[in-house]
Amino acid sequence: MDWTKVVILLCVWLKNADANFVYTRSTATRCKEHISQHGYSYDTFYQIQSDMRASSDPNKMFEMHLAIQATSNGHILLSPVKRPSATDPVYEIVVGGGGNTFTELRRQLRRNAKVSSKTHGVLSNMELRGFYITISKDGLISFGREGEILPIISFYDVDPLDIKYLSFASWAGVEAKFLYDCPLPGGETNDSDVTIATNSKEVARNLTPSEQIKKTLLLGRAANLEPETKVDIQMGVVVTNARYDAFESKLIAGLSFVTSWTDKSMTWDPNKTEAANITKLYFRSNQIWRPTFLVFNSDDVNPLDAKNPGFISMNNKGEATFHFKSTVESWCVMYTASFNKWPHDEYVCVIVIQPWDSHEQITMGLLEPIDLKMQIFSDIDAIVRNEWEVSWNQKIVPAFQWNKMYPNSNNDTNQSDRFLITLSLKRKATSYNIVFYTPLLVLVTFVLLSFWSEPLNMSRIWFYIGCIIVVCMGLCYVDYLIPCHTVPSILVLYITVLVGVLIALLLQVALMTKLAKSICDTRPIHTTLSSAYFRFIFCLPTMTMCRNYSVMNDAYSHDDADAAIVTPRNGNLEEMQSENPNVTHVSTFCQPAELAEALDKLLFFVYITVFTVMLTLHF
Repeated sequence: MDWTKVVILLCVWLKNADANFVYTRSTATRCKEHISQHGYSYDTFYQIQSDMRASSDPNKMFEMHLAIQATSNGHILLSPVKRPSATDPVYEIVVGGGGNTFTELRRQLRRNAKVSSKTHGVLSNMELRGFYITISKDGLISFGREGEILPIISFYDVDPLDIKYLSFASWAGVEAKFLYDCPLPGGETNDSDVTIATNSKEVARNLTPSEQIKKTLLLGRAANLEPETKVDIQMGVVVTNARYDAFESKLIAGLSFVTSWTDKSMTWDPNKTEAANITKLYFRSNQIWRPTFLVFNSDDVNPLDAKNPGFISMNNKGEATFHFKSTVESWCVMYTASFNKWPHDEYVCVIVIQPWDSHEQITMGLLEPIDLKMQIFSDIDAIVRNEWEVSWNQKIVPAFQWNKMYPNSNNDTNQSDRFLITLSLKRKATSYNIVFYTPLLVLVTFVLLSFWSEPLNMSRIWFYIGCIIVVCMGLCYVDYLIPCHTVPSILVLYITVLVGVLIALLLQVALMTKLAKSICDTRPIHTTLSSAYFRFIFCLPTMTMCRNYSVMNDAYSHDDADAAIVTPRNGNLEEMQSENPNVTHVSTFCQPAELAEALDKLLFFVYITVFTVMLTLHF
């Protein structure tokens, strides 16, 4: 082992571990705080006091010390103007972008990157990590970790901006905490010695009429508090896609929900002057209360994850509408039969949606697809086609009826209705037909044709052995595709064909041994094969009977009248001859070849009948 490399790597690791300057509680209390919860949006700006923007270093035009706590994407905006547009020159620093993997300096909002550096794990969701930003008078912009001399990124701007405003943002779904206007390093020991490089003040926004109404309605209001003790909700759903996992007996469905309710405390008069005839407002999903749900028959007890949720629209009468999408997994056990028709299988599954908070009393009503609130989102709720044909219906189960169906100790606190979605799934097995049935039909066809080929031939034996190998190899891998808790009928088809080929192989080998000759010499087989009906049914060459009169009474002597008449051996017997030129004697008509030919034709009709019946039952 190269210990030199180990020591170097250990030193680098220790350096990186110590480089993350963490703000203590006492240091954090000397800073100002900003929490970003609205994604990538600079909604709050702070004006930097002109007499406090310069630091003690005369070569620095701007200096700021701050701390960030986030999983990723801490965005810092330094601007010479308040609320800059996309074309205005600004400094935007993205800390821990790309899932906490890089840090970047941009010259404009969202674009015009000037310098970037890989910084894996630069931010932490558990710690307030310190950073600094400096801009020198000659245009050198530096951003680095607190306590480090070398910056993470630096850029020389020939035309440096005069920074007057700053703002913070994060990313969609990321909550970031920023501490700004923090004291200079080394001046935290005594409150009287605290020195800060920047002192900023929040800029009051000029609210629009709609923002003024929203501010009035949300003032002193708890965002997670339901409007009333009992809330009436209308609810509708569109199944955008669904599939059934036969291995785990689970239904995976993409659902699009539309919920509507009324909050009388969120009403306003649109006829007032300050309202400017505004009759509808839009709120983020975390600004006001909205119903949250979970799947009752699922192993996941967390609330439904709203993917790409829209705004909550609310009119002046307090009627709110919220649309969101979610992917749910629910148990759907179909063990009613030992056999199924996979890949032509069908399932009927039920998804039970219930409110997340057990203390809420929610009464539900249905929103039908023809309802205007459902049709508004018809373009958004595009149905994704896959291998399954899906049909569904929705139903509301009242709380009292549900409590009778599922009595438990939680019924006293959970008095809400349940929303049931019944899905019928049928697999469209076009690709499966090609993959599974084409080899099966080709294999069966060649096996049936082999019965009309020349019997007692080694080439047929090798063909049967090849068929058995191919079927066995397919059965070894088919368990990765088919469900294991039931027996698919297509598997029975393949096993039946395998057994049939094995039987044909054994008969072919047996007829090529001495056993076949001894069987042919037995009287039952001799009688059966010489029967005209048997030979007609199995299309064997017919046998003809001829009398040999030319040798009749050759043993009779006229000179010795009293002598006993001795019937000659060949005198009066009927001799059987076959129309087949290869069969000329009575002792040679019952050959193993004829027995093999008869068995081949018998197996042909038996096999084609059995396979046709089983294939019909399968479909």
